[in-house]
This record gives sequence, C-alpha cells and structure tokens, in this order.
Amino acid sequence: MSKRILVTGATGTVGSELARLLVTAGCDIRAATRSPEKAERLFRSEVDVVELDYRRASTFDAAVDGAEGIFLQAPPFDPDARETLVPLLDWAVQAGVGNVVMMTAMGVEVRDDLPIRRLEKHVESLGVAFTLLRPNFHMQHFAGGFLGERIRRTGAFSMPVGDARVSIVDGRDVAEVAAACLLSDEHDGKEFTLTGPEALTHQEIAETISGVIDAPVAYESVSDEEMLARLTSTGWRPEIAGVVIALYQSVRGGVRAPVTGDVAQVLGRAPVAFSDFAARNTDSWLSVVGQNP
Repeated sequence: MSKRILVTGATGTVGSELARLLVTAGCDIRAATRSPEKAERLFRSEVDVVELDYRRASTFDAAVDGAEGIFLQAPPFDPDARETLVPLLDWAVQAGVGNVVMMTAMGVEVRDDLPIRRLEKHVESLGVAFTLLRPNFHMQHFAGGFLGERIRRTGAFSMPVGDARVSIVDGRDVAEVAAACLLSDEHDGKEFTLTGPEALTHQEIAETISGVIDAPVAYESVSDEEMLARLTSTGWRPEIAGVVIALYQSVRGGVRAPVTGDVAQVLGRAPVAFSDFAARNTDSWLSVVGQNP
C-alpha cells in the first residue's frame, strides 16, 4: 500500500516539485492549496487536490484524513505563523499523522522570539517523527516573483543588502531533501540548513544572469526605508513588510552567508550552483530590455 502524504503549498516552487517527486516514488499525494483550480491545472490527475486554508479549521479534515506524513511550509513573512499553524498541526497529529517535515528559513534557530522559531519548537513537542528544513533564499526568486518580473521589465533589480553574501539554494534541491525525509526515517529528529555551494553577492548574481542572457542586468543597493516604501506602495501589509525588512537586515549581518554541507549529506551529491541554475533558466529573463527571444 502506497504511503499517503499531504503536501502543503503545492503550487509553489518547493511544493510542486516535491509532489512530483513523491508521485514518482509511488506515494499517494494529497496536494493542499488555497487555490484548488490552479493545482488541478498544474497536476491534472496525478494527485488528489484539496483546499486548505490555515485560518479555516473547516478545511482541515479533508486535508489530513488518512495522511501518514505531512510537508508543511511555514509562511516566512507571517508575524502570526505560530498561532496560524499550531491548530493544523495538532489536528493532523490527532488524525494520525506520524511524520512532519516542516520548512522554515535559514537562521531562525538563533532567535527564540521569532514566531516561526516558536512554531518549530511546537513541532519538536508533538511526540511524532519530525524533520526541520531551513533553506536559504531560493534561486527561483530571481527568475520569478517580483524580482524576476523587475529584471524582465527593466533589466535591473534592487535590494537593501549592500554587498552582503548569500548562499542561495535551488528550490528543487530543497524539494529533493524534503522527499528524502518523508520517504525514510533516517532523518527523523534532525535539522538541516539548506544552502547552495557558494555565497554570492547580489552584484555577482546580476553578472551571472547577464552572462547567460547576453544582456546587461544591473543591481542597485537601496536603503531599508526605500524598500519599505516600495513594498507598502504595492500592497504589502506594513507588518509583513516589516518582517521582510528584518530579513534583509539579517542578510547584511551575515546570517545568510554560511555554506553548509547538508544538501550533500542528504542527497549524496553537491547542491546546484547558481551559474548552472541560470544557464537552465534563461527563458525566465529573455524579455529583458533589449533582448528578444
């Protein structure tokens, strides 16, 4: 009988790749999302798609029923992350889930006052098998989302991080590590900080993208105040924008610079380098000003 696993955030970078990996491994996957229609288009009939809203307990039963394991993505910018996700976790354990693999963020373990760290501590106290994954920023952020869109439209991007280094990681490597933790008890009770093989400045990231698309891409360092104003002017809630700025401050403080061997430890191979990621994702930036596909 195949293992039934609940994958939250199933339409995102890590969740969608994880669901595909687990299907290939023969698992019965329940893809949970607030946008079932999007998930159904993405997966077609490969997985069982269910609606799951962390803030609506009425969606919990259908999501966790019969699941043996759960992959949980903690919202990285939610100041109420603990209060939002504890009810779902408790519900899942009461329903029989015996393995929780949760993805938070690199560096949260040094700040016990952070909501997301308090959530990790709750997972540790549940009395079931668990693994904590703390990835650095995903390489995919530069190919999609507001950063990727800005690069495509303007040939430039800005961040309030100066020349700080960041060991960005391929989200597909994160998904592969998560799959390994869900398919085997070898990693129960462990914590993994997931990074790429090198720490890059954002200037080096811009130069790498520029090199693979043969078009100029510029990076500009801006102040926290300017970045905060940009975020709030585009609809970000002030309290969430404040969390984002705090993350950028941690980057400047060097928290996101270390390179770990955890991806290699779990997967038995080196993590993907940004140069290789960029070379495989040139289509993401081909509409850069002056560049025609």
